[in-house]
Amino acid sequence: MMTDPSPSLDADLVDHHGYRIRLSPSGLDWITLVSWPDRQPTLIMAPERETALVKAREWIYHQLASDKTPQ
Repeated sequence: MMTDPSPSLDADLVDHHGYRIRLSPSGLDWITLVSWPDRQPTLIMAPERETALVKAREWIYHQLASDKTPQ
């Protein structure tokens, strides 16, 4: 039996650099909730699942870069 290495479209939870990304279809769009302990969650919407996931990861990289910037 062969397995598909790509993530399942039914998968709705992804961990990325300590952040949790929850993906949910909503009508014609995908809603992505990005959360991290002790921080307010962020909501991201996109027309496709992969676009929502890319936007969430970009937001996480921006947050990580901001945390490293001296105040």
